[in-house]
Amino acid sequence: MAYSIQEAKELVVEAGKKLLETGLIARTWGNVSARISDTQFVITPSGRAYETLTPDDIVVVNIADCSYEGDIKPSSEKGVHADAYRLRPEENFVIHTHQIKASVVGAAGKNIEAIPEKYAALFGDCVPVADYGMPSTSKLRNAVAKAYEDYPKSKAILMKQHGAVVTGRSFEEAFEVVSELENLCEEKIQQAYKMYEGTAYYSRTAMLNSYIKAVGNGKMPKTIADLGESARIGSKFEIYFKNGKTFTVDIKTGKSATEEKLPAAVLVHSEIYKNSDVDYIKHLTANEIIAVSIAQKSIAPRLDDFAQIAGTKIGSFKWDGSKASGKAAAKALKGNNAVLVSGAGAGALCTGTKLGDLDAVELIMSRECQTIIGSTFFGSGDTLSPIDANIMRIIYQTKYSKKAE
Repeated sequence: MAYSIQEAKELVVEAGKKLLETGLIARTWGNVSARISDTQFVITPSGRAYETLTPDDIVVVNIADCSYEGDIKPSSEKGVHADAYRLRPEENFVIHTHQIKASVVGAAGKNIEAIPEKYAALFGDCVPVADYGMPSTSKLRNAVAKAYEDYPKSKAILMKQHGAVVTGRSFEEAFEVVSELENLCEEKIQQAYKMYEGTAYYSRTAMLNSYIKAVGNGKMPKTIADLGESARIGSKFEIYFKNGKTFTVDIKTGKSATEEKLPAAVLVHSEIYKNSDVDYIKHLTANEIIAVSIAQKSIAPRLDDFAQIAGTKIGSFKWDGSKASGKAAAKALKGNNAVLVSGAGAGALCTGTKLGDLDAVELIMSRECQTIIGSTFFGSGDTLSPIDANIMRIIYQTKYSKKAE
């Protein structure tokens, strides 16, 4: 049964906040809608933060042609939602996410089959992967619509290199589907690792070391150097370390006004600030990022939002404590917002002109690295075409990121 318009708007607002709380979406990524009749639904607006949404921000959209009421622009993926309501008249709630585990499995490009019995009521005997299309395009919409039609028993569709979309008869069921999809995908990732290694046992550390061995040399380090995080303040920057020490450094000279001895990591930050307009830098040391930095010298995007937010090809530099390696970091960051770090400071550096941008790069860097690792064990998964990656990067930088401000 469709919702009243006011109830639908309130539930969509509630859903956005709940998705943030559970970590299934971040920033303005993803979108949520609810059916209000056989001909209309309401959906989240384009590019607005979920934390501050009110029912008045939620947009009424016509299923037949995606036209909408009012001056607020609806989500650019409104067509994906319209097709769900058109092709599945029993469904009344739709959620599109970029959730981590579903993104990892979807990027491998293989349907999830042999669904465990505990998930069968929600997913039938298969969770399909819709063919890739750039965000907000008819190619993506048509691919998802085909999956809706071909797999009517599955309430979840993986969107190759883009995320997932789920449907439910109600707000509550849609949330059950989106949560159980993440659990199912985590099980499939672990199963892929165990099959790859021919073992009955799984641990995260063992999987990371297996990945490093498969594509590079070495193993997960016991310790890594702390390259710190920093913020530009006029002609200076403040840099913070995990041991609690903080230093204020002149960007031009790379020195502290107090003449105190500075950690060598200051050189990296100083060179990056000298050669770019970023205002924030952070050393990322999540285990999946460390593993990729040890095994690979560069990253070509597998997820479309990684291309948008981090860059179209992420390089690396070796940190050895020298000014030359600081210059190498600054050079590798030209045109990108992330760079892999090899050597003593394994992991990655990310940059942003706003704290929100920095957080976004950190989130997508972790998800991309998990996707790279997962693709190794699934034995499949493509990188984006350079043309698609560059188009999305340009659109994000010139339009979407400004809208998000």
